Amino acid sequence: MIIAKRLRGKAIAAWLGPTGEAARRALHRVRGASRTLDFYFDIGDPWSFLAAQAVERLVQAYPVELAVHIISPPASDVDPAPELRARHSVRDAQQLAEFWNVDFPGKKEADPGALRDVATALIRERPAAEQLRAALELTGAMWAGDRKRLGTLIGSFGNDSSVAVPPYLAGKYAELRKAGHYQGGMIHYGGNWYWGIDRLHYLEAELARDLETELVTVVAPRPLSERAPRPLSDKPLTCEMWFSFRSPYSYLALEQIEVVLAAYQVPLVLRPVLPMLTRGLTMPQIKRMYIARDAKREADRLGIAFGELCEPTGNGVDHCLALAHWAAQRGGEVAFARSVMRGIWAEARDPGEYVDLRALVERAGLPWDEAREALGNPAGQATAQANAADLAVIGLWGVPSFRLGDFVAWGNDRLPLLADRLRRHAQSVLSPAHVDRE
Repeated sequence: MIIAKRLRGKAIAAWLGPTGEAARRALHRVRGASRTLDFYFDIGDPWSFLAAQAVERLVQAYPVELAVHIISPPASDVDPAPELRARHSVRDAQQLAEFWNVDFPGKKEADPGALRDVATALIRERPAAEQLRAALELTGAMWAGDRKRLGTLIGSFGNDSSVAVPPYLAGKYAELRKAGHYQGGMIHYGGNWYWGIDRLHYLEAELARDLETELVTVVAPRPLSERAPRPLSDKPLTCEMWFSFRSPYSYLALEQIEVVLAAYQVPLVLRPVLPMLTRGLTMPQIKRMYIARDAKREADRLGIAFGELCEPTGNGVDHCLALAHWAAQRGGEVAFARSVMRGIWAEARDPGEYVDLRALVERAGLPWDEAREALGNPAGQATAQANAADLAVIGLWGVPSFRLGDFVAWGNDRLPLLADRLRRHAQSVLSPAHVDRE
């Protein structure tokens, strides 16, 4: 059984690795690939608004064609917490615009009436460049809450009946799913998917290579002078990280976060939660496939081993949670979690098998005899359920998620923002003279 899992892990690694990627690119070329950026824009999605700014810069910087697709919000099978997602996306876009040189004027979720009005204008067919400009101007006014300007813009661009909106958006969303993805803010090029500004560096590298031109970097961090000192809290700092043993992004974050925190002597508190499927959240195949490929390219960029995987199920998850609780009582939760996560995502080790589990426990410097006695303890499950409830309190549902003072974020991609807030916090507690020298 263990040998079979190792072989399966190696097969998955080959599919995710350079050989599999080369095969996908070759297939895309055979199908008649064009140098077109297909951009999928969700009107009420703040991340789509940020991505649209990047796309506009891309088509100005690189000689590529553009296609703009106006779509509906994600379907329920890939968006298990739409209300939380809507609120968090505004908060996240604000933080992204504070760090990157993009703009986001929103303060709260889009007004339903304004959203409907914008949709009646954007379902009109236009040349791609004009449609992108319309999307930016209309949703920019919507996010700013400027109803007067919005009315003027709709009068300028023209609009169709609101009755035509739902079937049009649903049809375009169905096309997105058929093409291989499930949410807005996505750019499709050369057979690969790129999520907004978070994956823009991969897309630009691909464009520069294909077009044999220099890399431009159309979205960059704001100058340090624009990211002024800002305290996180007036209390001692602790960084909480919610994670799941079945989340590849949690693994990537765990491999990085200690280094980020160590520079500021901030302790890490791990908050394990049950996997999404165990919590009743869905994970369709289209989402699983994208996450696996995306996590692989992120791991390669970061120099983190990844690919020979064996996602835990059933008693494997139970073992992880029980021993995470036990290890936390001994002060060894981080070492345990890192050892197990590396085993799951890079070594095809199954924590449901005693042979693998023992090796992972002992690699963390923990005694196997005591760990085995702790396997039946239900406290791990109870702690995970309590952690999930606390995660919902801060407006999140997915992992990895972080809370550090007043900074709350979701995703491995937000570690640079977390590091920046730590830097700004440290500056805020220094003397004014010291800050000036910075």
